[in-house]
Amino acid sequence: MEETLWLMKQHSRQLQDYRKDIRGTWDDEAAKELNSHYLNPHEEDNQDMLKSLQQQQQKLEKAATELIKANEQALEADRRSRQVQHFLELTRQDVNLAYQYYERSREYHAATQAEFPIIERLIKQANLAC
Repeated sequence: MEETLWLMKQHSRQLQDYRKDIRGTWDDEAAKELNSHYLNPHEEDNQDMLKSLQQQQQKLEKAATELIKANEQALEADRRSRQVQHFLELTRQDVNLAYQYYERSREYHAATQAEFPIIERLIKQANLAC
């Protein structure tokens, strides 16, 4: 787009330079009418068009820069998302292990509770023996 914009500016400048060159020799009623109806409005429209194209080019360049930043941020978000997934999996494993330990402790507690009557009976027997 830069080349096109540059080329359009060159053509416009050449046309305006040519108009300046012939202004002194081409100064009749037909020239005045052509200038007022076509060439002067063309020059104004051309300037507006070139200004708009230049603004568009700047905005496109800015958009390209922002797109690069957005892609970099998306890559960073993806990397961090994978980290979160990894830590989430580690947490799930820890929670599963904690549940296993909890179940084992309940089993040990139940086994211990089942032994209390035997322990109490043995203590009574030991006290009677003394």
